[in-house]
Amino acid sequence: MDRNIRMALSVAIYILGLAVSVYVGGWIMLLKPVKETIAAYTLGTLTLTQLLISVIKCISSMTVSGLIWCIGYIASNHIFDSRDE
Repeated sequence: MDRNIRMALSVAIYILGLAVSVYVGGWIMLLKPVKETIAAYTLGTLTLTQLLISVIKCISSMTVSGLIWCIGYIASNHIFDSRDE
């Protein structure tokens, strides 16, 4: 493959990995459970199980986000490595 094509593909994969990590770690595992917990508390339907699951999701959200970002970064470096030149 041409150097410019590999570079563009590498940047696209890196940005995709970053976007997916922010979406999954930030929205799905951090903000959404907090929003649902607040809504359940307001309605008076909050259970201990729901609260514990939300706390576990919030604690592990940054680990999952970092893992997804690392996978994107590794894939990006696999496609274009500046040491190859």
